[in-house]
Amino acid sequence: MERIHRTLLHSLAILAALLTAADHLTTYLCLRRPLEGWNAVEANPVVAWLFDLTGLLPGLMIDSGITALAITFILVTPIISRLTRYLCLGVMTLAGAYAVVNNLQALSSLGLSPLGIG
Repeated sequence: MERIHRTLLHSLAILAALLTAADHLTTYLCLRRPLEGWNAVEANPVVAWLFDLTGLLPGLMIDSGITALAITFILVTPIISRLTRYLCLGVMTLAGAYAVVNNLQALSSLGLSPLGIG
């Protein structure tokens, strides 16, 4: 049974990491250059502050590093319960999925390719 829980936890961690990467890629595609007639901005005020402070690409790299550390902490720390680990990774996964869907809708509205072409 412990093996099943460990597998599920690691699967959630991988999914959260992949969705974070997709969020960061689609965020970059939305915000990398101004588009005439549009005011595309980061919706998360903490991340928007980070982008203002460091720039878009460095901010995304810092955010990625913090997320990787958080996921690693959730996986290895003995101080939080299994349920809390599932909840944290579940929230990270849902938040990442929401951000990706939102960014893909923004890319579509902006007339940009989700592949970064054009």
